[in-house]
Amino acid sequence: MSELSPAQRTAGTARILVTAGVVFAVEALWRGSVARTVMACLVLALGGGLLFVAKRAD
Repeated sequence: MSELSPAQRTAGTARILVTAGVVFAVEALWRGSVARTVMACLVLALGGGLLFVAKRAD
């Protein structure tokens, strides 16, 4: 079994964060909560930043 590179592990984590952020954002928008929407945007930004860094590392 081959080992994953650090960039591949980071990309996997980033994909999970982006997916969680999207789900969190949809739920927050549905409930109309501004604080939850802002938090979801931060989770999305973190996941997007990690994905960007992982793609540049390969």
